Amino acid sequence: MADSQGYGATGGHGAPPQRQHPYGQPPHGAPQYGRNPYAQPQYAQPQYSRNPYAQNPYARPVPPQPANGLPNGLPGGPQGSPAGGFPGPAPRRNRLAVLIQFLLQWIYAPLWILGLVLLLVVLILADNVGGSGPSSDGWLKVNRSFIPPRRLRAELTGRPEDWERYVAPVLARRIAAAEAAHAAGDGELQADLGRVVGTRLALRLYRGLGAAGVVRLAERHGWHGVASGTDAGHVRLARHFPAPATLDAPSPQGPPAAPGTPWGPQPVRFAPLLPFVFLLQIVYVPVYGLLTFWVSRPEPDYWDRWGARWTVGPRAFRAEFTNSPAAWDRHIRRILERDTKRIRSAAAGTAAPAASATRTPAHRIHLKRATYRGAGAHRALAIAAEQGWTLDPAYAPDPANSLRLVRPDLP
Repeated sequence: MADSQGYGATGGHGAPPQRQHPYGQPPHGAPQYGRNPYAQPQYAQPQYSRNPYAQNPYARPVPPQPANGLPNGLPGGPQGSPAGGFPGPAPRRNRLAVLIQFLLQWIYAPLWILGLVLLLVVLILADNVGGSGPSSDGWLKVNRSFIPPRRLRAELTGRPEDWERYVAPVLARRIAAAEAAHAAGDGELQADLGRVVGTRLALRLYRGLGAAGVVRLAERHGWHGVASGTDAGHVRLARHFPAPATLDAPSPQGPPAAPGTPWGPQPVRFAPLLPFVFLLQIVYVPVYGLLTFWVSRPEPDYWDRWGARWTVGPRAFRAEFTNSPAAWDRHIRRILERDTKRIRSAAAGTAAPAASATRTPAHRIHLKRATYRGAGAHRALAIAAEQGWTLDPAYAPDPANSLRLVRPDLP
């Protein structure tokens, strides 16, 4: 007979301790898989700051935040479901089929690549190619049917922990690349002047983990899942970055910046070499691009920086060859006039945006370093201010590489 202290009963003194299975094997009578970490756990939603540019004339009023805590326009899951209702693991593939594909891919993948190279050569040498190609470029991407050795174990075992070990580094690389693109100026501009960057993963990369598991891993990096952009074959992830709190930049009416500083004039290239660069770039630019197109660049704006160093445009040739302040001023004004005309012509073909007392429609332009190299970013900012352009508060200033400017809607 069991006493009040539990002698002789389950869980009493002298009874063996209850073992907890790491993947949720419950005791007898408990709900099945009640503690599975690959189920849809309840994670706290990230909180986003309000508009840091409340006094900025180009800032839009921040709409009320929805109940799920995501910025307006970023759909999440239903209220009370932080995981967003994302699907779980997909059905496992046949292990024999996976092994056969893994063995045969070392034969057909090189042949496939060789065939693509020969096809490219034929298309280049052919005088006329009739008809039209396929609507999708999926047949060009042999990597979609390639199983790397790191994924083979996960495909064969089907265990969620094996899939997580494979997916985690892949997801980390995708997120790092997207955040680097944001630092270079990429991202969808939001009403609060913040920007949203995103990425997505194909089902073959997370089959045994499920979209819910991928979202759980992404939340460790500060990202969240986007349910509206997720289909049966992909999971879409996004992150909202608020606008910079302050703009560390000099006043356009302030004293000129010193040469060599980020806002001052930058060194120009040796003038006698510029004619050779101007002529030879027609040859070495495409050759360099063809020889290095397969190289993964960590900087999303690599080609802009490479072009500013190794090429010279016809408009900037005179300014850089003479390195005259007057020539640089004329070049900057010419580029601003060109961009302004482009904005006006684009706006002429669209309906005028509805203006209100709290929101001023704005236009944005992007000046590259080659536009103001010898004059300096501060001088370019002063010339742009004469036409109503100011620094864009949605981007952190990067005067050594580019200037992002904004102004009210042009009449």
